Amino acid sequence: MQRGGPDNRGKRYACDHRTRPIEESITEFRAMRDGKYQAGEAFLRMKQKLSDPNEGNPQMWDLPAYRVVKENHHHRTGDKWRIYPTYDFTHCIVDALEGVTHSLCTVEFRQSRVSYDWLLEKLDMKAPKSEEKGPMQREFGRLSVGGTILSKRRILQLVEGTTVETASGETRKIPPAVRGWDDPRLYTMVALRRRGIPAQAMLNFVSELGVTDSTTEIEPPRFEASIRKHLERTVPRQMLVLDPIKVVIEDFAADDEQDMTVPYDPKGTIPGERKVKVGSAVYIDRSDWREVDSEDYFRLAPDKAVGLYNVPFAIRATSFSTDSTGTVTQIRAVKVPSSEKPKAYIQWVDVATAIPVTARLYNTLFKTASPNTLDWKNGGWADDLRPDSEITYDKAVIERGLRDLITENELNPSGSSDKLVRFQALRTAYFCVDIESSEERIVLNQIVSLREDKGK
Repeated sequence: MQRGGPDNRGKRYACDHRTRPIEESITEFRAMRDGKYQAGEAFLRMKQKLSDPNEGNPQMWDLPAYRVVKENHHHRTGDKWRIYPTYDFTHCIVDALEGVTHSLCTVEFRQSRVSYDWLLEKLDMKAPKSEEKGPMQREFGRLSVGGTILSKRRILQLVEGTTVETASGETRKIPPAVRGWDDPRLYTMVALRRRGIPAQAMLNFVSELGVTDSTTEIEPPRFEASIRKHLERTVPRQMLVLDPIKVVIEDFAADDEQDMTVPYDPKGTIPGERKVKVGSAVYIDRSDWREVDSEDYFRLAPDKAVGLYNVPFAIRATSFSTDSTGTVTQIRAVKVPSSEKPKAYIQWVDVATAIPVTARLYNTLFKTASPNTLDWKNGGWADDLRPDSEITYDKAVIERGLRDLITENELNPSGSSDKLVRFQALRTAYFCVDIESSEERIVLNQIVSLREDKGK
């Protein structure tokens, strides 16, 4: 057909084949299926209403129902099928077959509601309005998150990389920026799930915002605050050391060694407890140590005392060792009398029972706060990637209680299909056990920091 329109595009009129007998149309449709036509040479159209009261709506102008597709090898059917249905044809039909009552779309599909209802009525798949049954299409405004990319076409460039031609005529190959569609730095649903963001936290977030037909952009800190609020009340605590230094307690006695019972949540909101062992050697985080002390510093330093969470005694550093590069490899310490109260307490992990893990911390993927404004056509996005969007700690250690959480989760999934293990690492961040973890190698993904990080 000739769609016509203003700007000298002529008058709209029907295709010559619109009145062709049904048998002939079926014959040509089979020819499309059998490979007679190339892509773009033939379409099967819906016979709609060109003079309909909604004629100003292009959705009633004999939309294509099937087209020829040959250039792509389908991941399921291979090269068997040469014809594929269009979105406008299948959307409402699939909704009806699957029992969908309300098909929710963004506002750019508002015009499609007319053709959606029209086709259901023609196929007798739309329930009477008096029964208040679907399917029915309803539109809402798109919810975007600042500082990231939600366009599938642009995410595809991040996932697969791209090749562009430079101003000088040379070819530039840009490698992938992420590991896949579920890379935790993305905001696809599979990526958010893998990063460990609970579905209920996202539902709470959307419920707080409400539904509108206006386009809304939310800054990441607001989204993260909602996730943090949910996790604070639902996940147990663990002690995780990202960059460990070994501390040997020189005067540790045999009766000092013990298994302490520690609650999962000191506030009592989250039920449960775990066993934490303390021995003669513990790991502390490198960020909790300084070789040179200062008045405004309250954690471990030479001849300075610091408390260890839940341990009945504090320790004082007496000396330390370094390697050939000057990096501190071991600290020696002694117990502090109970009469001397430390000014700070730090997390730690017992050396004998520590579980080695790989921990990943995340920052925003782009340097700019508005990545949609980058030059995506010519690969300008590659120059705006943050080198520290993912920080990996390959030698991190965590307390043995993580194994208990994994076992409890496997035995008691609470009827939920979401079996990710989540926890709060004290003074660090919220984490989940990555889906690719194994008995030999546990990988942790940061879900969100403990508080808003202004530096991000």
